Amino acid sequence: MKHNKTRKIVLACTAIAAIAGIFAVVPAQEKKAEPDHTNFTSCKDCHADKQSMWEASGHSKAIGLVKDNKMASADCYACHSTEGFAAKLQGNKVDAAQKESFHTVSCLACHSLRSTGHPHRLVMDPDRICAACHSQENFLKGSGARGVEDTRGVHSAVLCVSCHMTGGSHRMTVIRPDDPNLSETSVDTCTTCHKDNNRKARAKQLQEWQAEYKEKMDSLQADVNAIGAALKEKPDLLNADLKKKLGDVRFNLSILTRDGSRSAHNFDYSLEIMAQVSGDLKELKAAIK
Repeated sequence: MKHNKTRKIVLACTAIAAIAGIFAVVPAQEKKAEPDHTNFTSCKDCHADKQSMWEASGHSKAIGLVKDNKMASADCYACHSTEGFAAKLQGNKVDAAQKESFHTVSCLACHSLRSTGHPHRLVMDPDRICAACHSQENFLKGSGARGVEDTRGVHSAVLCVSCHMTGGSHRMTVIRPDDPNLSETSVDTCTTCHKDNNRKARAKQLQEWQAEYKEKMDSLQADVNAIGAALKEKPDLLNADLKKKLGDVRFNLSILTRDGSRSAHNFDYSLEIMAQVSGDLKELKAAIK
């Protein structure tokens, strides 16, 4: 009897503790109320840290790249101004004649004052925002090159913000592991995800990787320039099929150049493209001898 009584007391205490625990965690699970931003005239007052990052980013300087260009059209402002981007999302275009009233790509290009159903009040999914203006998505996914099979790489499934917003940075730049200004305690982009080795090893790998890319690209581009110089003197050196092949070579190399990541977006795909270009150039060089 004494044993049963003791057991009942223990069970009762356990139940009381469990109930207390449930009520204790309820406040932590409550969704934090978001302020109404509809009447806010500035983001800086509450988000000074994000503001300073943005000011150092390319987005803050976007409009300056086209505003003084007399050839800039409404399509240019669709990615280089907040007003143009907003119009683009609606399927419209702005009047480029009104460019003096346009703002550079600011907070409101990507974030809405009102709730949108997307995280952080983004105007649409983060993977779509970047692709709306930046053209590297096909290279990242490994498609678009002529004569080259689609080739996905280790970064193909990674969202742009995973690498370009390391630690929530609004500078939108990759933090290299070999950055001389990076402190020992700071987070770099590569080793944030790649935890199979340390920062020093990752930096060495990145340097070797991009040095190989540069060496191959310089060699391929030199061959293209030599063929171009030969054709300038004798335009009939190549037949129609080979001229088309030369066009494909230049197109494929332009994909690598325009990507701008020195193959970091998709190293496997860059190797496939360069292998295709190398084979084509071998055939072209043999034809002009």
